[in-house]
Amino acid sequence: MKRQVNIILLVWGLFSFVGILITFQKGVRLEKKHVEIIELTEKVKSEFFQAQIFQRDFFITADTALFSPLINNLNAAEKDLEEIISISEIDIKEISSDSPESFVLRILKMQEYLTKIETVFAAWSSESRDVSQQQLNQILLEYNRHFTEFEKGLQKYLSEESLKYKKIVSVLVIGAFIILIISFAFISRLMKVLKTTERKLVERNVETEQNERNRIATDLHDGLGSLLSSIHLYIKIMEAEMKEGKDVSGHISHLRQLSDLSLQNVKAVIGNLEPMFFNKYGLIVSVERMCQRVNKMGLIHVDFDSAKFSVKLSRSTDLVIYRIISELVNNAMKHSQAKQVKIVLENVKNKIFIHYTDDGVGIKSLDDTMNNNEKIGLKSIIYRIELLGGKYEIKSQPGGGLAINLWFWVTEWNRQE
Repeated sequence: MKRQVNIILLVWGLFSFVGILITFQKGVRLEKKHVEIIELTEKVKSEFFQAQIFQRDFFITADTALFSPLINNLNAAEKDLEEIISISEIDIKEISSDSPESFVLRILKMQEYLTKIETVFAAWSSESRDVSQQQLNQILLEYNRHFTEFEKGLQKYLSEESLKYKKIVSVLVIGAFIILIISFAFISRLMKVLKTTERKLVERNVETEQNERNRIATDLHDGLGSLLSSIHLYIKIMEAEMKEGKDVSGHISHLRQLSDLSLQNVKAVIGNLEPMFFNKYGLIVSVERMCQRVNKMGLIHVDFDSAKFSVKLSRSTDLVIYRIISELVNNAMKHSQAKQVKIVLENVKNKIFIHYTDDGVGIKSLDDTMNNNEKIGLKSIIYRIELLGGKYEIKSQPGGGLAINLWFWVTEWNRQE
């Protein structure tokens, strides 16, 4: 559950970061582009104004030496206009006359009139001075008209691009806000599920503990209780026979045997509560020794494989795994009528798997087995794996054996301390 919440927050944070980064880069690039276009526009205006000054001085002084700086200013203005087209990154072929990009068409006209001005001065002669001046005035008039339209179009184009950028920012902010709301709603739902799951786990934990108490009580009653009853009976018989002066040495031998069996029974019960060798040797050795004890009985053979298990877990988690495997073996001995049992404990990175298979009679119905209060072994296994936050899969058919797959993920709380 915590992993899902972290994933949601990570996705939202990543989306926001990438969106902000892209938008910031686009904003910086757009601002740089607009500043360059405005600066070039001012340069064109300045260079053309300087050319007009040289033109006016020429008409006053008739000094042809002014042609060279005049033409240089016009050429510089043409280059700046070409640079504006290049920076704007507008395809001239796709421009319509009513689009915001139509200011580029004005640039082409302005370049055309600048070329005409250069042509007029290139063909200048004192004989056609009045005609040339008249042509020049007409060209300047048209140029200024197109320049005015160019500035209006450029202003519209820059405003449109700024508006598009603001729309992108707005969509990004709204999108991030919507994702944040959805994330909070999903997290809230996950928290409700978590609370429900925790409550169920507590209930199942209590039920499992009660089942353990019932099992211990059964072991004590059926094993130790009957032995103590026999010892009590023999003591009464011995008391009666001793009063009659009979020999009770035979009863003493029986009492010694019964006391030995009682001690063994107590050790077995204690072993179920705290497995022998567990504290000293850990999970793997304890499971192997348990399987060896079962195999020595000759009723069933248990093959335990832990070659692919390499994760270091906390002692409590190891104990839960031991309980699960122990319950699987006990169920096989009591109910499966199996001859061969295979148990594989392995991990794939941080995912732990317990695979169980046998060649026994299987189960008719999982629901019936789970609802049968006399058969608590399978329910105990499922409760234990769910306590670890894991899942299970059970496959079986009557006479076809049983396959149980259990798995859970290693988290911070069940790692080795």
